[in-house]
Amino acid sequence: MAASTVLETAYSVIAGYNAWTTESVMAFRAPNCVQYILPASLGRPSLNNEEYAAYFVPLMPAFRGWHITVHDTIHDEPARKVAMHCSSKGETDIGPYNNEYMIVLHMTDDGRKVEKILEYVDSSYSKDYMLRLREHLTKKAKATE
Repeated sequence: MAASTVLETAYSVIAGYNAWTTESVMAFRAPNCVQYILPASLGRPSLNNEEYAAYFVPLMPAFRGWHITVHDTIHDEPARKVAMHCSSKGETDIGPYNNEYMIVLHMTDDGRKVEKILEYVDSSYSKDYMLRLREHLTKKAKATE
């Protein structure tokens, strides 16, 4: 494994989210990847690839102009882990979206895919915004029935 493999993989994760396609968001995940959206007080279950796609992909069209910025990165090549302090911004029908994250990525043995994602979100902001967004999307869907 090259000295920068896990770091390259971590930045490809961010590039995948910035490209904002289903394929790019899912491409870096190993077949056994599990994502945890934390803190645990949010009550969100861990999600394997199929569950994550079912949760996240339907939300993607609601966001426009999505972009993640990496502010700081710590990586441990022998342990195959990368921690990233990030922020994101985008637009939705209910207004601007701005969140802050700590993401910890656990890589495969070769460092080229991600097996485990710990995504720590701004819990207060996330909980409120996502509740309002889901309510808006539900009303919008009912109006088109």
